[in-house]
Amino acid sequence: MTFFQQLPSADAVNQVIDADSLTTWDFVWALCVMLLAFVAARIVRRALRPLLRRLPNLSKEGALIISRAAGWVIILLGVVYALVILNVEMGPALIVVIIIGIVVFFAGRGVVENFSSGLVLQASPMFAVGDQIVTTAGTGVVKEVTGRTVRIETMDGEGVFIPNKELINEPITNLTDLGARRSTFEIGVRYGTDLGLAARVLEKAAASCDTTHKEPAPEALISEMGDHSIEFLLRFWHHPGILESERAKDAVGHAITREFAANGIVIAFQQLTMWWGDDTSGKASDG
Repeated sequence: MTFFQQLPSADAVNQVIDADSLTTWDFVWALCVMLLAFVAARIVRRALRPLLRRLPNLSKEGALIISRAAGWVIILLGVVYALVILNVEMGPALIVVIIIGIVVFFAGRGVVENFSSGLVLQASPMFAVGDQIVTTAGTGVVKEVTGRTVRIETMDGEGVFIPNKELINEPITNLTDLGARRSTFEIGVRYGTDLGLAARVLEKAAASCDTTHKEPAPEALISEMGDHSIEFLLRFWHHPGILESERAKDAVGHAITREFAANGIVIAFQQLTMWWGDDTSGKASDG
């Protein structure tokens, strides 16, 4: 069967479109409806965008995505109304539209999934532009959320584009959501150390740093009586940013070294003793 034999016949087309009853004005009116739909979609997009930006949990990018979706809905309604004006039988026409929609969906499934995931990310309070997040794809500052990707900037100045659908299906750690973060140092002191003094010195060292929050105050607790040392956990709060966290830990580490030296406290470390055996030469002494 040739290509031309596969084309629908005139009778088949007439079953879908009643061409005999159409006039020139029908085509003109259908064209006007389409043009009005495009104009209305543009107006709605522009008017809806500033209204959506007033919502507290919706970012600028989310407002843009939703306004675009509303515009496409208006265009689709205009197409349907134009088909009605042209006396198109909506039953067969809808079947064709559904088939085309299915083909387009599977052909652009990734785009559709990313777009819908982008809407979910914009509507959810997981993170916003400016937050610092940790994902399996990268760690950094959220710079932009589009209909396809979330762009983050790492601390090394690298731009990472993460598909929206990946963020929907994986855990996300928002480092800056609560305004503060806690870090923990593990410090071992040797046996025989005044443990009360050691705890006070650790807490004083952490509190003396400008990068450490005063409330909640730093806290040093014994966590383990190990083979070679008594282990302390020093917990302190600081700014939640990634670089700020590294600077806070650096400052506390230097402060601990100074305070331990001033108070004669030694940081324990594992030591190995080599045993070579007893002297068993068996030589008898002269007598």
